[in-house]
Amino acid sequence: MKIPAQVLLQVVLLATCLLGFTVQAQESVEPDPIKWKIKAQPASSSDAKLITVELDATIERGWHLYSTEKIDGGPAPTRITVVADQSFELAGEIDSPAPRSAYDPNFQVTTEFYEGEVAFTIPVKSTASPPAKNIRVQVRYQTCTPTICLPPKLIELEATLPDARSKAVQVSPAVDKTAVTKPGLTASATVDFDFVDFTGKQRRFSEFRGRVVLLDFWASWCSPCLADIPQLKAAYQKYYNQGFEIIGLDSETLGQKDADADFARDAQAKAREIVSTRGVTWTEATAATSVPVAEQIFAIDNLPAKFLIDKEGKVIRRIKSVAELDEILPKLLSPQP
Repeated sequence: MKIPAQVLLQVVLLATCLLGFTVQAQESVEPDPIKWKIKAQPASSSDAKLITVELDATIERGWHLYSTEKIDGGPAPTRITVVADQSFELAGEIDSPAPRSAYDPNFQVTTEFYEGEVAFTIPVKSTASPPAKNIRVQVRYQTCTPTICLPPKLIELEATLPDARSKAVQVSPAVDKTAVTKPGLTASATVDFDFVDFTGKQRRFSEFRGRVVLLDFWASWCSPCLADIPQLKAAYQKYYNQGFEIIGLDSETLGQKDADADFARDAQAKAREIVSTRGVTWTEATAATSVPVAEQIFAIDNLPAKFLIDKEGKVIRRIKSVAELDEILPKLLSPQP
C-alpha cells in the first residue's frame, strides 16, 4: 500500500532491542538556568511618560548567557524588545553591562557572554497619557555550558508601574513563549520518518536500512555540536565502508514555537555554511523536517543529541560522546556468525 505523501513521521514500537541495549535517558537539565526579574518605575518626576525598566538575570554557575551583540559566525545574541501591541516604545539605547569575551574554537570567532549576575536598563516612553499600568518586555536568549546548549528561548515578562499611593513594584514571572510538550520516545522503538536533505531532495529514513546509522541532532548555535565535527568526520571515514552512516538533523528552531523568520533564515544559512566549509560529507536534513523528528519522536530539549540506530531501524542508545563509537561500532558492524 502506498504511504500518503503528507505522512511525515511514523513510529512503530517493538518489544525487544538489539544486543540488549535500551535508549538511555537524556541528561537531566534545569528547565532554565537563568532566573529573570523585572521592575519598572518613572524615570523623571518632570515627565511622567518616561519610564525606566530594570531587567535582571541570575545565571546559574557553569552556564553563560550570550551578549546582546550580534557577532558574525557566532551564537544567537540576546535580544530585548518592548512588546509592540501596547502603549510603550523604546526611548533610547538599552544599557547593557560589559560582557566577558573569549575565543571559541568551535564557532571559530571570539564570543561575548555574561556569567553570574547581570542587569539591563531599558529606557521606555509611554505613548498614552496617563501611562498604562503594565509594561511587557520580551527576551530572546540562549544559554550554554561547555558540553550542552539549550535552544534559544523567547520569554515575556510584565511589570506593574507603581502609582502615587504606593512605591511597591509588582513583578510578574517570566512566561516561556517557546515551551512545548514533548511526548518522548518509547524504549526499544523502530523509527522511520521523512525528511528533506540540503539539496532539496525528499528522503525517507528507511532508505538506510541495512546500515548502522548515527542520527546527529545539531544546530549552528550549539558550540559543543560544532566541536564534535572533527571526531564525526574521523568515525565516518573509518567505518563508512563497513556499513556505517551518519545523518545530520539540523535543529535550528528546536523548542521555539515563535521563532521569527529572520532568526530561522539566518540560522539555516549559517548551518549550510558550516556544512560547506568544515568538510561535512554525510547527509544533512533541513531544520523544517528535522525539528519535528527531534521534538515528536526523540523528545530532545538540548543539544548535542546523538542516537545510534541499528540495521533494522531500531534505536540502540543515545551516544553521549563520539568516542563511544569506537567501542560500539566494531561489534555492530562485524559479520554475525
